[in-house]
Amino acid sequence: MKRIERLGGLVRPVRSAVRPVRRLARLVGPALLVALAASSRLAGRGTRRAAERWHERASARNGRLAARGRTPLPNLFEVHPEARRALGHDIGLRSVPLDEIVGTAVAGGAQRGGDFLPLPAFRSSNWAGRWQRLSRANDRLAILPPIDLVKYGDGYWVEDGHNRVAAALYNGQQDIDAVVRELRQPGYLDEGTTTVATLAPVAAAGSELRAAGAGRFSAGAAEEAGRLDPGPAEPHDHGATRSSETPTETLGDS
Repeated sequence: MKRIERLGGLVRPVRSAVRPVRRLARLVGPALLVALAASSRLAGRGTRRAAERWHERASARNGRLAARGRTPLPNLFEVHPEARRALGHDIGLRSVPLDEIVGTAVAGGAQRGGDFLPLPAFRSSNWAGRWQRLSRANDRLAILPPIDLVKYGDGYWVEDGHNRVAAALYNGQQDIDAVVRELRQPGYLDEGTTTVATLAPVAAAGSELRAAGAGRFSAGAAEEAGRLDPGPAEPHDHGATRSSETPTETLGDS
């Protein structure tokens, strides 16, 4: 009996301590449930708003690109006619930011808009089929072949792969794989070199002038000067080499 009384004496303080906790739980419980429900509603709204922002951003991007598509795509050889005299140097495979691709390097009249898609008058059924194949490949996350770019000045210009550039833009990509060829004007000095390849004609002309000034100019000297400086070479027109774009084998993209 004494043991039971001792246990009863221990239980009573515990009960008296539990009662306030129960009362507090009765008061706080509904408020906690309300707070949890409100937070879940806020989380749901936040998720919906994030999704809405994403869709709004995609629609805004597509609208901006569609507006660009109404303006003809800049052509390298119209913007920079001197590029026709430039020499090509292969750089190799690069990942190029899409915002640095500024136009086309294909000679001829304007056929594409600023979104790199053909202008409406040039969208044939053949092109529509190729565009659908390209869209399906993007949906499958297929690895597409690199495009061909020309680097001139601070920008890149598309030789082959306009549709792939357009698909990347509409998909919100930041970069694209490309095989890059840089155009450099004659006399371009590479980093680390100390001589310029076009100094020979200058040296020959200087020798001819010095000979004439000393009264030693002769037919032999003229012949020697002509041998050193055979005259300017015909300029290489890189724009004329691609009068029409060559589609790739897999997607028929240009």
